[in-house]
Amino acid sequence: MKGEDIMGGGYYDGDVGERQRSTREEHFTFEGYGMDTESDRREVHEDLNPKNQEKECADSTEHPNTTPIVVAMDVTRSRGDDAKVVYGKLPMFIGQIIMKGYVPDPVISFAAIGDATSGDSAPIQVGQFESDNRLDDVLSKIWLEEGGGGTGQESYELMAYYYAKHSVLDANKRGEKGYFFFIGDEGFYPEVAKDQIKEWIGDNVRANIPSEKVFKELQEKYHVFFIYPKKTWEERKSDIDAEIKKRLNEAGGMYENVDFRASLIWNTFDDLDLHVILKPDTGAGQSEHIAYDNKHSKNGQGELDVDRNAGGRETRKPVENIRWAKGSAPKGKYKVFVRNYALHDNNSYRSFPIELKVEVEINGKIQTFKKTITGETVSHGSDFGPNGNDVVIGEFNFDPDERLADDEIYAGYDDRLINDQWASVIPQENILLIDDPKAIVDVMIGALALVDGGIDLDGYLIDMTGRGQTERRLGQTEKALRNLAETKALTRVETGMLPPKNLGKRRKSKSMRL
Repeated sequence: MKGEDIMGGGYYDGDVGERQRSTREEHFTFEGYGMDTESDRREVHEDLNPKNQEKECADSTEHPNTTPIVVAMDVTRSRGDDAKVVYGKLPMFIGQIIMKGYVPDPVISFAAIGDATSGDSAPIQVGQFESDNRLDDVLSKIWLEEGGGGTGQESYELMAYYYAKHSVLDANKRGEKGYFFFIGDEGFYPEVAKDQIKEWIGDNVRANIPSEKVFKELQEKYHVFFIYPKKTWEERKSDIDAEIKKRLNEAGGMYENVDFRASLIWNTFDDLDLHVILKPDTGAGQSEHIAYDNKHSKNGQGELDVDRNAGGRETRKPVENIRWAKGSAPKGKYKVFVRNYALHDNNSYRSFPIELKVEVEINGKIQTFKKTITGETVSHGSDFGPNGNDVVIGEFNFDPDERLADDEIYAGYDDRLINDQWASVIPQENILLIDDPKAIVDVMIGALALVDGGIDLDGYLIDMTGRGQTERRLGQTEKALRNLAETKALTRVETGMLPPKNLGKRRKSKSMRL
């Protein structure tokens, strides 16, 4: 029998929320549930684990006409700071909704999105629908894993599947919809993978499900929006596994200007070894095996230029790197694998696995792989022979004539491509582009006001002015909401609805303290 979380009651106290923000030195310090145990494995906080759980937004005496609002934030490397923006503005978010009467009885579920395909340890994190200060606790338990695979796609479709299948809304029973805000800057995978559904949600399905079908089902329950904080190309490129780049730069390894690069990181004192076997396409060329015992290729261009923890307990943030500089790598097949050579951590000869990440760059295209390796080690006298505990990352073909230009390498991050993909599953006017992430909350409130709050865009901008927003923020918000506002205005005309009488007027505030 599946577990079921029931919405909590009460009201959000804005004074408490503001004091909490002013006294906490740091937010979002959670680094993976279970790190206080002997295991290296990091996991979603148990309160946010959606597996075999349903989230219910139920009406009550306190909240007889609940409006479910889901805020699902991309917390991969490219967008991890958005959650901090939302946290900081949460008192204003709830306060404005209630005081202005944009929607009745707002009840919020916060969620976080990673990348299950690239091996993130917490690809979906889901909070309960709450209406009071427990929302602060939910946000603080979100793990900003900052993973992702550098492909221009994250697991939005897996999150859509969860809420389509496992959220129960009394609003739907009244013939009304909730609101669902995806916040991110990437596309989704074309199918919801059945193995990911099983692993992270607990459902058994027979086959992969087209993402289009899942988003359609989600829209039967919610008005679905995609808030898209845009980034420059340079910002996007710098986000593709910045941790590996940071460690390599600090260690003096070569990260840029390479034909082929394999980089390994892990987070223990243990000695893991990175190996690359090169099989050139030319008949005269002989295979080469680069690792700790043979750090240079025959022509001197291929090199293991960083080797950490070989001498013992050097660092808990080790990195290893094997690379061929640009213009030097032979055409051929490159096999990459990782071997556990020796255990130096406090719990030596343990049986649980060590988590690792390998980044492979070929002709400018970067792929990221997350794996685990057992605690069994290679004897110190062993050579490069096969070992049953090796973790094979993959075999990769390199052809110097197939190097991609930057616009091809990062094609998955193209604004038009991302916009078109989202427009294939939700209405175009529900794609809300913003230039500054600080406008996220203003845009979310505006969407609620335009769809359900009996107000037009001019009226909402007057409300924003009343709370002291700058001309720049007003301009950004107006630009993001313009298409939605025009569509809603046209709908009212076509259906013969009269425009609301209270446009731009201040609504009477509720009596609760905010």
